[in-house]
Amino acid sequence: MQQLKAAEQRLVEAMGLHFEAQGATRIAGRIHGLLMLADEPLSLDRIGRLLKVSAASVSTNIRQCLAAGLVEPVSVPGDRKHYYVISTQGWETRMRSAEESLKRFIRLCKEALDNPSLGNKPHVREACDFGEFYLAEMAGISERWRATRGKASKGRTS
Repeated sequence: MQQLKAAEQRLVEAMGLHFEAQGATRIAGRIHGLLMLADEPLSLDRIGRLLKVSAASVSTNIRQCLAAGLVEPVSVPGDRKHYYVISTQGWETRMRSAEESLKRFIRLCKEALDNPSLGNKPHVREACDFGEFYLAEMAGISERWRATRGKASKGRTS
């Protein structure tokens, strides 16, 4: 990957805007988009060159991607640079994080409903009920995903 083709550039930029709309930084989204396209691990300096951003910006934003579980560090034999790839567990990590956030939200709603002066608030009850419904519907999704991916992998090798 010497430079980005037009279609790759559009995806990288769209990912940046998507991440920014979700409260992350645009550069973190661009890094994630770039690593999704990469066929090999990318170093910090290569990421910076491909995205045309400073080394400091790449370093700061790669830490955010690491903390979110979206990317992971890898080593390249004989090279002391830091390299990164998309995390194999990134999607599941993001979903678990979203589930934990929703559980905290539900706990807040339940605490409010336990208060006699707030217990009759229909919007709080509906938010709590929806959150519990959503979590119940999503239960087991990671396991089902892995099972589906396993079947797809077996189908490709036969």
